[in-house]
Amino acid sequence: MKKNIMILFALFLMISCGGDDPETEAAQGEEGGKCYPNRTCNDGLECSEGLCVKTADSGDTQDPSDADSSDSVSDDDTSDTSDSGDDNDQADSGENKDAECGNGVVESGEICEKGETKPCSEIDSSYKTGDVECNDSCGGWITVNCMASELEPLASFPARTHELTYLYNGVNAFNEMANQEDELWKSALFNASITMSGGTYSIPNPQANVHWIAAYYDSSALYFYQNSYLCDNSMNCQFATPSVIFGAALSELSAGKELSIGISDKHKVNMLIEDVTGEDNEDCVMLVGYGNLTVDSVKIAAGDSGNFKFTTSEIGLYLPGVTPEGDMSGELENAGFKICK
Repeated sequence: MKKNIMILFALFLMISCGGDDPETEAAQGEEGGKCYPNRTCNDGLECSEGLCVKTADSGDTQDPSDADSSDSVSDDDTSDTSDSGDDNDQADSGENKDAECGNGVVESGEICEKGETKPCSEIDSSYKTGDVECNDSCGGWITVNCMASELEPLASFPARTHELTYLYNGVNAFNEMANQEDELWKSALFNASITMSGGTYSIPNPQANVHWIAAYYDSSALYFYQNSYLCDNSMNCQFATPSVIFGAALSELSAGKELSIGISDKHKVNMLIEDVTGEDNEDCVMLVGYGNLTVDSVKIAAGDSGNFKFTTSEIGLYLPGVTPEGDMSGELENAGFKICK
């Protein structure tokens, strides 16, 4: 774009220096000359059918191209455009009126492209966490999710390795729990205690004595659950929240691959801690997890059950409204989740 502007600028100089020959074509932007590419002309003129003509209210305003007139212009008269250096004002203002925000290209006059994101620290080293997003005009970055200090998690799940020896093929098989006995554990895979204003929040429920750790896959993703129960000696069980849930796209599950755990689209694994709230006992998201998951091995074949071995780093737990990425409540709600109050 800058190259095109410079070419037009050079042409303008060549034409305007053509001497006093009355037959010389009027310079671009002047009366009788062609309009600038963005359909504008010099002061006092307007673009009409590709040519610059006097505006309706310009009256007998002096022709701005008449640089030799003895009574030409005063020092403060801004109608004199014989200084071709302002080239349609784009070079002086830094604004490119032809730039199109949202076309996937950062053009002259734009700071970024609509929808573009990057770590906050790349635009300001004082930011330690969070991501910026390009604003709707492509003129700057939205920094509402940037934080000047490292955000400490409320609690964390320790790093560990686990193998699911049976993956249910589809949600219906998962709900039927055909392999339930192999998936019941005396201790939870993921557990933590968090001190909150209302007391201690435990994952899982501290009274739970049985934990069902299982997963299923469909055509696009794998879904992992840790559900906990309070069971008596006869295995009569009552569900006890919270639940630990995560999901990952099947296309990302290949042996040796390290996947980031978080909420926004840049993360490949989402981890949610769901509880219940209100009189209707609706499921809601209490906490979200951030960390990494390494795929140790995976076997998934259409029509078959499979297995999945994975290793997680330490996973930090945060409230949905206060995460390393900023407030992710809106993103979760847009995805159909309710936020615990």
